[in-house]
Amino acid sequence: MKGQVSMPRKFFSLCATVSLLVGVGGAWPTLGQLATQATLPTTQATRPTTQATRPVQYGPIRVEPVFREVDGKPIRGWAAKVDLSDPRVEIRVTGPVERKPDDPERLEARCETTPDWLKRENLTLAINAHFFARLDDGKGPYWAGCPVDLIGPCVSDGRLVSGGRADGRPSPVLVVSRDRRARVAMLTPDQWEGADDVISGVSESGGKSGGLLVENGRNSGENALPAPLVRHPRTAVGVSRDGRTLVLVVVDGRQPEWSIGMTLPELADLMIELGADAAVNLDGGGSSSFIFRTPEGLEITNRPSDGRWRPVGSSLGVSLKSPP
Repeated sequence: MKGQVSMPRKFFSLCATVSLLVGVGGAWPTLGQLATQATLPTTQATRPTTQATRPVQYGPIRVEPVFREVDGKPIRGWAAKVDLSDPRVEIRVTGPVERKPDDPERLEARCETTPDWLKRENLTLAINAHFFARLDDGKGPYWAGCPVDLIGPCVSDGRLVSGGRADGRPSPVLVVSRDRRARVAMLTPDQWEGADDVISGVSESGGKSGGLLVENGRNSGENALPAPLVRHPRTAVGVSRDGRTLVLVVVDGRQPEWSIGMTLPELADLMIELGADAAVNLDGGGSSSFIFRTPEGLEITNRPSDGRWRPVGSSLGVSLKSPP
């Protein structure tokens, strides 16, 4: 791809070693150490490339690089584990918009990049969330403020943003209660009603019905949507069996020298490896966004396939009520 730089094999080996060491109990680097580490070279002026080469523990949030090779081709991304039992953690979802008289009837959100939302809400960690449908003429790139209809249920701090399926059938959702207990399951509207926060994958696409990425600790990626066996940039969220650890993953793709993306069965395997007992596939492709930013100045991002951040319909984030 034009403008890309081939990375040295030494870096590949380092990332692979780090992935194997996660959870072994070694000492985590300090934020000061990470801030002074070498970062990857910029390949496009508009493409975020800020990267740490080792896992980072920041209070109840642990962020770690993802690296795989398939037939000698790289797959890169980022994973975060959030300890929901920590009272400092607050889960955030993009909230409802104020409607204007001339807004389209189906408008449920106005697009905003995940980094802009993270900054505006003063969050530490954020990923993109819902699939969405444009309500403008659909031509040209997505733009900030673009009116969209969210696909699947969405609830933010107890406020309904997008309803469930009109036919009452279940959707693959993440549900977070006010006491920060999380659940990922196929749920009907009456089963997630009253939840504090809800985000959704898609339950139907192209005439096909889909389900969860991981269910009861088992890989169900072939039954998830969309395009389960095609490599794309991917975003996913999962929970541990006890519902107290949230797992967030973004995998880059469509960049042959950087990352070729994942199929959904591969993504499911990764989620299981990271400790998810259940997981749901979220919007991917050019929408996939991962931002981790601390007050001390550390920033870790993925590398979006558009070469810039795409404004999206909704995002999922983590706020820390006080410094860790």
